[in-house]
Amino acid sequence: MTDVLEAPPVVSPELEHEVHEVTLENLRTVSRGRSLGLGVAVIVMAAIELLGFGVASKQAIESTIRLDFAPANNVPALSTALQVVLLLAGVACIVGGILVIARWRLKGVGGLVIALGAILALWPIALWVNVNSASGTLKTVTLPVAGTAYLIGACTLVAGILLVVFRYDRAAFPIFFVAISVFILVFLVWMARGSNVLMNNGSFVPPLSLTTILASTFLGATPLIYGSLSGVLCERSGVVNIAIEGQFMFGAMAAVMVANVIGGSAVGLATATLVAAVIGAMLGAVLAYMALHFGANQIIVGVVIVAFCTAMVQYLMDQVLDVHLSLNQSVQAPLLAIPFFSRIPVIGPALFDQNFLVYLAIILVAVINFGLFRTRWGLRTRSVGEHPKASETVGISVLRTRYTAVILGGFVAGIGGAVFTIGQGIQMSVGLTNGEGFIALAIMIFGRWRPWGAFAATMLFGFTIAVGAQLNLYGNQVVVPGQFISALPYIITIAAVAGLVGRVRPPAADGIPYVRE
Repeated sequence: MTDVLEAPPVVSPELEHEVHEVTLENLRTVSRGRSLGLGVAVIVMAAIELLGFGVASKQAIESTIRLDFAPANNVPALSTALQVVLLLAGVACIVGGILVIARWRLKGVGGLVIALGAILALWPIALWVNVNSASGTLKTVTLPVAGTAYLIGACTLVAGILLVVFRYDRAAFPIFFVAISVFILVFLVWMARGSNVLMNNGSFVPPLSLTTILASTFLGATPLIYGSLSGVLCERSGVVNIAIEGQFMFGAMAAVMVANVIGGSAVGLATATLVAAVIGAMLGAVLAYMALHFGANQIIVGVVIVAFCTAMVQYLMDQVLDVHLSLNQSVQAPLLAIPFFSRIPVIGPALFDQNFLVYLAIILVAVINFGLFRTRWGLRTRSVGEHPKASETVGISVLRTRYTAVILGGFVAGIGGAVFTIGQGIQMSVGLTNGEGFIALAIMIFGRWRPWGAFAATMLFGFTIAVGAQLNLYGNQVVVPGQFISALPYIITIAAVAGLVGRVRPPAADGIPYVRE
């Protein structure tokens, strides 16, 4: 009896390997090694800030940062009582958001409430420090280049040393991403150096428009939000959607053609967006049918769909749009300023003065996150992506659930395609999507297959795109080639796929065809 009780459990070689891989000591070793690498990267950024942006800059040189965006976004005068009310409401929202996360574990809802509270609280604070003139126009801010670099560089250096010495686990990535954010801030201040004085050649260096960069960030990130949400929906159900790039292409072309036929009215723009979404859903249905009905390799099917869409777009451009030019005129969705919120200093115009496709993208992030993690449909979708056989045994139709998720993912990607044309007000052209469908998949990995995580990662990509666009104004100021900044999204994509975001685990059945027994 003693021998039986003390006998070790019988474990298959595969399971034994998995158990060995997930030991606590192994996880600690991986985390400590990753923290060391991130700490070294933070120290390198600190050295660039101190030496490249601080020591190399003249002590007296400064940068001017514009906070205004457009006369329509001038900050209205608020009474002292209303300012106090806004501050108290902001504090209440922040406390309420923290309670929502702590008690009900609704991180998405709690995060939105906290963000709203921070916006409301910062508004009166910004007015108290006189960021606007009497007319409501936001003032400019002048920062010393060397002083800003020294201050932020010193803080960054301390953070990097702490990561290297103490090898933090959970705090490693937040510290790293904050370090990247402040590094970009110092770079922007350095890029606009001398914008407060007249240059020797009689010209001015244009001031840095912070609100313009923030607005461009959201607009540039919008198609990536749709693409990453499409990837999340598909891969959570166990299907890899490489065809997002093709869905972007056809969605963009369909949207501009329909908008030109019907017109740029609200009905025309809504119809154009819906047609783009339906075409994306149809391409998703093709992917689902080939991958689920025939059990074809999902990666190959996705690549074939992208190749087909590329060839068809080129053909339609040559035979239709280049012949009938009226079908490819610029039609742009108008900006829809949200009352009250669009007047918030600095961030109001960037967040709350956008077109309907930007607002719809943020709404879809919240809706899809709620659907995947708070509804029965979401539970079934995630279950067939993790354990399809177990799901089948409890009465869940694996094929039907995957069909629904993939078609819905195509629907969302089609809307993302419409952003490239009617969302940005430009004509359709070959190569317009510029590979952003593939970048969306990397963003999905960056966000760990979660809608809110993908949204946060998308903001980083959109910010690099916006900064790259600003470099055209500072050609003589920046020694870094503009092509390098333009390549940053792709560099980040490679880093994400290579595992820089950490050891992330995709859904267990992702990309594996399900065969009914």
